[in-house]
Amino acid sequence: MKKILIIASLLLVSLAGFAQDKQPLYKSSFFGIRSNGTTDNTTSIQKAIDFIAEKGGGTLEFSVGRYLTGAVQLKSGVNISLREGAIIVGSTNIYAYGGHKGIFWGEGLTDVSIYGKGVFDGQGPELLKNIREQIKMRHIPDDVVVPTLLYLKDCKGVTLQNFICRYPATRDQLYIIEGGDVKVDGCYTDIR
Repeated sequence: MKKILIIASLLLVSLAGFAQDKQPLYKSSFFGIRSNGTTDNTTSIQKAIDFIAEKGGGTLEFSVGRYLTGAVQLKSGVNISLREGAIIVGSTNIYAYGGHKGIFWGEGLTDVSIYGKGVFDGQGPELLKNIREQIKMRHIPDDVVVPTLLYLKDCKGVTLQNFICRYPATRDQLYIIEGGDVKVDGCYTDIR
């Protein structure tokens, strides 16, 4: 009987330790992030990522819907989960990117995953049209930074897994990775 109690106690302790190791999951709606495809969520998504990073890490989950955004800075320890039917939609307004190279971007990140069966849609043709118009009116320089879907520089322990990439404004570059250790597994485009 004592052996059974000891084994049960050890099992409970190990399960409690496992529960503590699991990072919290935060639903995007908790932060007022709208999935209607028209509301600019840049500030809300950034605040959510910043909050999760300040709390020690976790996962920001996007459910079914279209989430319009400009450039958002990723943070170490914050994962992005794209459920099937979730679409991160890049703004067609070049000013929404503030000169950053991607819709989601990060430099020197560690322990980050972006995964799921959702989609990154850069709305590239519309964004490029907007850029050409702004250049023609001389509001922006000819060599303006054109953002891609994801931009990662000098990152370690980063995984991009299983999501779909559509219409990057950078045409052939679905994502840009400069240096570091980024694992890409199962990401693809369904555009021909």
